[in-house]
Amino acid sequence: MTIWAWIQPVDRVWKVVSDTEKGTLCVYDEKSELIMERKGMSKEQLSLIEQNFLKVVATNLSVNNANPIQVIEEKKPVIEHNYMYA
Repeated sequence: MTIWAWIQPVDRVWKVVSDTEKGTLCVYDEKSELIMERKGMSKEQLSLIEQNFLKVVATNLSVNNANPIQVIEEKKPVIEHNYMYA
């Protein structure tokens, strides 16, 4: 199951839930009311919709976190000021 945030031009965010296991695609409005539901779709149809439509107009909220990018901050050595050598 994949959840998408589809931002509308009138400052609304619709939630799109696509489930390749069940073959369903559901669109909910900002009040979580069901706007559209499609059932009985094949995995190929759903992947086509996800790749060619949702990746362009929506943001994937259920991103696979299997290999997250790790940012490692490099610590700079602290140089102490020694007044003896100043």
